[in-house]
Amino acid sequence: MRHPEGMQKLALAAFIATSALVIIAGAVWGIRLFSMSRNQTATQSTNPANYPIGGFPMTGNLAPDFTLIDQFGQPFALSSLRGHEVALAFIDARCKTLCPLTAQIMYDAKVRLGSSAAGRIDLLAVNANPTATSIAEVQAWSINHGMLHQWVFLTGTAQQLQSVYHMYNVYVQVNSNELVEHDPIMFIIDAKGHERLYFETLDSNSQSDLKSQEIGLEAGMRQWLPQPQ
Repeated sequence: MRHPEGMQKLALAAFIATSALVIIAGAVWGIRLFSMSRNQTATQSTNPANYPIGGFPMTGNLAPDFTLIDQFGQPFALSSLRGHEVALAFIDARCKTLCPLTAQIMYDAKVRLGSSAAGRIDLLAVNANPTATSIAEVQAWSINHGMLHQWVFLTGTAQQLQSVYHMYNVYVQVNSNELVEHDPIMFIIDAKGHERLYFETLDSNSQSDLKSQEIGLEAGMRQWLPQPQ
């Protein structure tokens, strides 16, 4: 006959072993669920079929104000556009791939609004390349992509630009070859200066993808247009 103390030790050991198995199983399932969630999010953000019509809603906080220099060499403040809706994008002044798609989507979405509504929204870009900061750079990019008089393209010192990236939580990284990686992001700011929506440009030249993004951005723009006076 076993001693009661020995039985208690065996029971305790069995309990500890069972608890360990439960913890391990829970951890495995937790990792699997986390992985599935990340994969699902990645699929949603890159699959054009899941691209949000009208953009991702924001909290409505007041958009941080800033003053930089435009493509004509003049100081320009975001707050000077109060009374108009603003579509704010971050554009690399040397980019020849994704940024031109963003500019095209911005321009075409505004055109889709019609002339009356389009007059109540302004297109604004901030230079997302802190190593190519001259006025000549943003002016040349605007000319080369047919945007010179269609938007305001702002630049400044590397420190000034980095400050704006930080205020808007926009990722910008310059690698060892001076190639820039940045969030292909665009914000809709209402006429009172509040952040309302954000969009991300898909890395796709497909005409159907571009069209779906133009329609989505147009819907977002139309939602926050100020009423005509």
